[in-house]
Amino acid sequence: MAGMRAVAKLAGVSLSTVSVVLGNGSKYVSEENRKAVLEAAAQLGYQLPEKRRTALKALAITLPNTTSSFFVDVFNGFGEVTAQEGLLMLMYNTNYDFDRELAYIKSLKKQDITGLVLGSVCPREREDEYFAWLNREFSQKGVPVVVIETRQDREGIFNICVDNYKSAYMAVKYLINSGHTRIAHIMGSRKMKFTDDRLAGYRQALEDSGLEFDPELVAEGDYTPFSGYNAMRQLLMRGAEFSALFAGNDQMAIGAMKAAKAQGREIPGDIAVVGFDNLSVSSLIEPALTSVNVPCYQMGRLAASLIRDTLAGKECERLHLLETNLIIRRSSCEGATNEWDLTGW
Repeated sequence: MAGMRAVAKLAGVSLSTVSVVLGNGSKYVSEENRKAVLEAAAQLGYQLPEKRRTALKALAITLPNTTSSFFVDVFNGFGEVTAQEGLLMLMYNTNYDFDRELAYIKSLKKQDITGLVLGSVCPREREDEYFAWLNREFSQKGVPVVVIETRQDREGIFNICVDNYKSAYMAVKYLINSGHTRIAHIMGSRKMKFTDDRLAGYRQALEDSGLEFDPELVAEGDYTPFSGYNAMRQLLMRGAEFSALFAGNDQMAIGAMKAAKAQGREIPGDIAVVGFDNLSVSSLIEPALTSVNVPCYQMGRLAASLIRDTLAGKECERLHLLETNLIIRRSSCEGATNEWDLTGW
């Protein structure tokens, strides 16, 4: 029985073109080639196996931590759109390991996916090479690539993120306007580009308010709760004087609150605390955490929608900066709401 290679030879096209046409794929194929493939397949009596046809309609998404409520929300938004479109999803968890991420992406080159969403953990020194490769191996071959969370102004790559500088500035200005003049900052890992953006926003908010930046009020974590706990202990043990804390994410903020309470500090009486991301768990702790709200679910929906629209031939903007807002709770304001969010986790 004739196979795909025979169809490609008779139609005068590549194997990948035969795959796209017979699998009802979304990659662009000229009408002339499409007609040639269909006529050749009919003449030879060839049909693409069902398993192969299904694989052509799959979108892949790689995330650094699939158990984090941040990325769970991203994935749920992504899945909402793919379900509506009748597409399959391939999800990969890199556990913040770039070598693992790269291995997954290389394996996807061998599959006929129709789109790729990346929560990438690529080291800064390899970004130029890596994103040029993604553009060459996927985008230029008709497979849209969407990078989420970290800003990447790269050729051929779609990008969905928030303005981390502006969002951090907003959080710190809120604390300053609340009367705080000594504000500590627990930053995340410097491996992540947005860590520097949040630090810069913190510093600029101080400067614009006539407050001096004090490096003794800055401690480094790695975005985990335990690192936030240790960072707060370091700040307190070295006698740093501050009445407020801006943490680089909610996990570190929650760890810091735990450490402060263990040292007999009242929140927000002694230390007002603001986090970043507005995870569901942030409303469940005591006191509930004030946090910069990042629209994670919308991020996932938009990523899938960009792939869908691009494959349909629509022109889409490459960079999408989503708006954030500050959710004020009792960790920074005694009179604020302490209501629980019992959805989304």
